[in-house]
Amino acid sequence: MTRPDDDPSGGSVDGRLERWPEEERERLTRFKVFDVQRIWRRSPRTGVRHGFFVLDTLDWVNLVALTADTDELLLVRQYRHGTEEFTVEIPGGCVDPGEDAEAAAIRELREETGHVSDRPPIRLGAVRPNPALFTNRCTTFLFEGCRRVGDLQQDPGEDLQVLSLPLAEVEARVLRGEIDHALVLDALYLLRLHRERTP
Repeated sequence: MTRPDDDPSGGSVDGRLERWPEEERERLTRFKVFDVQRIWRRSPRTGVRHGFFVLDTLDWVNLVALTADTDELLLVRQYRHGTEEFTVEIPGGCVDPGEDAEAAAIRELREETGHVSDRPPIRLGAVRPNPALFTNRCTTFLFEGCRRVGDLQQDPGEDLQVLSLPLAEVEARVLRGEIDHALVLDALYLLRLHRERTP
């Protein structure tokens, strides 16, 4: 049985995993926010060549935004075309080329909620959304003391409704399955870890 602290890079014949050497890579198509690539790699265990599809995409940011007056969590409701249903999520978006994650988070807060914060954002952590398919990383930032300064600045392909709920109500909706976006649940967990560490 392997342990989490075993060498993740592998490389030996004593039962540890080895990296799969890449033999060929081709871009199948390019879209606005990701490229679809097929990568051929050979299994170091069996010697068999396999093809894998990878989405080479921009990094993302997620925002845990708490209001100044009520300390409620800002959420956005929108229609999602993958599941063909409305979802309740936290604000977030892509990190544009030439932009760092913190700048993207500040921009997305203003665009998707009409709010800003006078306090610097706190980086809660970063995760790999799905390492089997995606190349990117999603970084979550905490914004405290958010206040509304204007209307939303939505992209043409967006149609957002802003909500604010106490964190206890958000957690109740998670338990009822009404909030089920994996990256939102990740952000809420990172917030809980942050609050447990912060006196």
